[in-house]
Amino acid sequence: MIKEFRYPYRRVLFSIIVPTVLSALVVLYVVVTVMTKESTDTSLSIGFLALLIFLDHFVALSHPEIVTMSENGLEFTGFNRSHRYPFDQIQRINLRKTSFTKSAYLRINEAGLLKGRYWIQFDNLSDGDELLARLNALIEVKHPMMKNFDRRSFTRTK
Repeated sequence: MIKEFRYPYRRVLFSIIVPTVLSALVVLYVVVTVMTKESTDTSLSIGFLALLIFLDHFVALSHPEIVTMSENGLEFTGFNRSHRYPFDQIQRINLRKTSFTKSAYLRINEAGLLKGRYWIQFDNLSDGDELLARLNALIEVKHPMMKNFDRRSFTRTK
């Protein structure tokens, strides 16, 4: 059974598409200022950060619009591209929850800069609790040492 977990359109628009487009525009602006020799250290720093955001959102798909889980595997989709992980090829899976944003950081296999790292907000996904339960079941099968390890990325301080 194939199950799609989607974010609402407004969340996709304002949390994924708009930041990606704005970061691309900032990168283009900084490239133009560098070519016209009007750039400053500040504009280069901002351009570098915008480039990182663009690469993270668009190239690495770290903020997917749709998460699909089937009998065969897991798929993350965004910007008309997708990353697929058949269950038999998943050797390592790690889900780390954050305290502040109620999101989770999912790493699959040898996660690198371009693939394998995903931020998921279960509260905003359609049937997000079901996806969390399915991912926890997958972690129990593929990476059993992590099943009782409910570690958070950031702990609240006083």
